[in-house]
Amino acid sequence: MNDEFPESIGAGRIVLVGTGAIAVCHLPTVVTLLRRHYRVETVVCLTESARTMVSPQAVETLSGHPVVPADWSGAAGPIHVEWAEWAEAVLVWPATLHFLAACAAGLAGDVPTSIVLSTRAPVVLAPCLAAGAVRGGPYRRIAEALEADGRHLVGPVTGHSVSAWQLTEGACAPPDAALRALGRVTSETTANRTHERDRHDQHHVSPVAQ
Repeated sequence: MNDEFPESIGAGRIVLVGTGAIAVCHLPTVVTLLRRHYRVETVVCLTESARTMVSPQAVETLSGHPVVPADWSGAAGPIHVEWAEWAEAVLVWPATLHFLAACAAGLAGDVPTSIVLSTRAPVVLAPCLAAGAVRGGPYRRIAEALEADGRHLVGPVTGHSVSAWQLTEGACAPPDAALRALGRVTSETTANRTHERDRHDQHHVSPVAQ
């Protein structure tokens, strides 16, 4: 494994959400890294717009699981709850401004946003934005709201714009950066939960019989 990638992700089951930003065409690479190098059971959920930019069939082949539907049509029961509870971590790569805004506002309009809003697992989102949006007030407020809710952002970074073919702000964090962030967040979450469990145990020790 390249030194740029973390040694461990710290989770055995990951829901990988892809949204309709251009970087989603590289999502199969992230799936391959998670399954082949980290041996992580990976389930992918694509938004409707993402399904027009990356092949669900290719993602299913690489992940070994059917792609989670973007909506509830034909679904038996609240599938977003099932996957939100199944996940040990959720990675949204890439995350459009619209998706980020929906999550920040608590608008569960489809299955992918509902998974993010319903899970108790750590969530890492990799924004992919237009250059002009990066320093804009709406994105700053969205980022602040997400972080206040305990979500974690990685990027955006400087990268090549497909519209201008020049380096601009707003590009999605590359897979190595996203996976490093995911590994860091899952490790911190595990450490915090262990600490809380130890504190709970200390406060509920049975008194020694006299």
